[in-house]
Amino acid sequence: MAAGPDRPWKALSLVTLIGVDIAVLTVIGFWLGRRVDAWLETSPLWMIVGVFLGMACGIISIIPVVKKYLGD
Repeated sequence: MAAGPDRPWKALSLVTLIGVDIAVLTVIGFWLGRRVDAWLETSPLWMIVGVFLGMACGIISIIPVVKKYLGD
């Protein structure tokens, strides 16, 4: 990694992106799970599944961003 004056800002933006990405996709998974639970009357099964799927999608979606940041 090259050192430079803008490196801390890139790191801050990466950390912010990771947090927001995982949070938003987890909330979307929660919301979709609640909707499916209301439709199928299976509360809280799909809500839990939706939260875990949302977190997994968030983690998978940030992998290319982190790889690009690290230069791999």
